[in-house]
Order: sequence, then C-alpha cells, then structure tokens
Amino acid sequence: MTPTQKLREALARKGLPLTQQRLAVFEALEKAKDHPSAEALHRALRGKYPSLSLATVYKTLQTLKDVGLAQVVNAPHAEARFDAITGVHHHAICRGCGRIEDVFDARLDRLSAPRVKGFELGAHSVHFYGLCGRCKTKKL
Repeated sequence: MTPTQKLREALARKGLPLTQQRLAVFEALEKAKDHPSAEALHRALRGKYPSLSLATVYKTLQTLKDVGLAQVVNAPHAEARFDAITGVHHHAICRGCGRIEDVFDARLDRLSAPRVKGFELGAHSVHFYGLCGRCKTKKL
C-alpha cells in the first residue's frame, strides 16, 4: 500500500479529507529514520512547500497521531519527536545529542505491566538512555 493510500484510508475512517499538506508531512515522517520534531519536519518541507506553516505541521502530526499513523516519542525534558512506526517497539535515546533509534526486541514486547497504585496500565514502551557511538567517541 502506498503512503497516499494508507493516509487516505486512515483519514477516511475519521471522516477527514486528504490534503497536500497532510500527505507531505506524512511522507516526510515515513521517510525519516531519526524521529524528527515538528520543527525539523517543517525545515525539511519548507523549501518545497513555502506556504506550509509550523502550526500546520503540528496540527498534521496531531491528526496523524489521532488516526494511528504516528506516535510521539518523548525524551524527558526534550521537544516532542515523532515516529511513523506505530507498532510495538522501543527506543534507545542518546543523552548527548538526542538521537533516537528504534529497538525491536520480542523480550521487551512480552513484559507485563507492574501494579502501580492509582493506575490502570495497558500498553508500554521501553526507553533506554545512553550515548550513541558518535557521542561516546567525542567523550573519549
């Protein structure tokens, strides 16, 4: 299924139209492997779409999240980053540069939720924090 078909179907289920801006943001997010922020997506797209505002990028990312085609990957105390991979997976986050890599590990997928007073827990995502190879080399 092409990105256009995938987006069109997901939007149609919610009664939303497919717009050129939504398609541009979705395609850029799908191609990105670095879990970009809204600002990074805006910078990447503004050359081809000069009238695309940062507010539209934020709204589009929220819409993509609402229709199940994106998720927010938050590193504590950092700007929101986005991921087009919405299936179960986890993340490694560099404390030096903020780089985020996907982690696919069935052992992590099988973790059961702990009991936490006052919470009804469901889905989970594990985040590992450390230094990427580039940042580790800089520290040596």
